Amino acid sequence: MYEATVTVFNKYKSKTAFMWYPHVLTGVNVVADKGQMLKQYGPDNKDNAELHVAYMEMDGKKVIIDGMTGDPILNTLGEPISWLKPEDWKKQVNDLLADTITFNTGDFFWIGEWDGGPVNDEDYFIGRNEGFYSYMNSEHDFVYLVSGISLPYTLIPYFPILGE
Repeated sequence: MYEATVTVFNKYKSKTAFMWYPHVLTGVNVVADKGQMLKQYGPDNKDNAELHVAYMEMDGKKVIIDGMTGDPILNTLGEPISWLKPEDWKKQVNDLLADTITFNTGDFFWIGEWDGGPVNDEDYFIGRNEGFYSYMNSEHDFVYLVSGISLPYTLIPYFPILGE
């Protein structure tokens, strides 16, 4: 549990740009077993994966630590990334978007490690691809569009994120 590596891509649209801000997170849990998803959410569920991202409280903020293993006391790896509510994340100065994370419908996650920086969506309107999400979906397996987010759990602190 909490052994997967994913890249969360936060979508940012303005009047002048459409960008994706990647955040590579290690030490997360991904449930992508169709049987388990049916058991937990029922036959009407259209989601294919559930991502659990552990967090901890630091200075009154929820932060995600890269490499979190479920035991924040023992974890000393990685830099803390502040989590912001989607509306607060979008209101930031563009220079700060890469240093914070949010979870919102329309974002997506990929079970894999992105090795580049922010992505300009229009750079991926090539061939049959209609933007970066389309490209990732056609070129990689295990790409999930965020379809639902619950409030962060507090007893065992993590964000439950559904993907289809």
